[in-house]
Amino acid sequence: MKHDERADSELLGAAARGDAAAFGVLVRRYVRPATLLATQLLGDSDDAEDVVQDAFTVVHRSAGGFDASREFAPWMFAIVRRLAANRRARDRRRARLFSLWGGAAASEPSTPPMEDAILTGIDAAASATLAARAMELLSPMQRACFELASLRDLSIAEVAAMHAISESTVRQHVFRARAALRAALGENRGGSADE
Repeated sequence: MKHDERADSELLGAAARGDAAAFGVLVRRYVRPATLLATQLLGDSDDAEDVVQDAFTVVHRSAGGFDASREFAPWMFAIVRRLAANRRARDRRRARLFSLWGGAAASEPSTPPMEDAILTGIDAAASATLAARAMELLSPMQRACFELASLRDLSIAEVAAMHAISESTVRQHVFRARAALRAALGENRGGSADE
């Protein structure tokens, strides 16, 4: 299969005219970052995949009305963020209703769980517990930007579009996260060597 070099807006326009292959190219370009974003927002990979599928359905249905002078990525990621927020709100309502009805309360969505890839990507010498504690010290946005840019190898531009922030803000979050992690892991390693 050859690589399609067309711009996102061209592909979306072609998809609006019924070109399924063009839409397939868009899906392949954005499925991974969209799924990573949804997983960060929801903390569950199955729910994230459902949200991304719904997001691509919205994109396909709305393709004809897309303003080609705007960038596609921020629009796509805004749809993912909105659908994830709707999913979290729905889950909170369900949990509240279950608790009111005396049923087994469904757990409320929380901060996405720490994944093994994050833990091993920080410092191979650090224990998983130490790394998890260090990651918990980061602000949610620092953690999100660091994970996507440093551990998932997405570009700064992609992370900025995913979270609707500037590229310089992403760089700042990643820089601060790295500094905080180095300090936390360095202090803990130094402390354990003295014991």
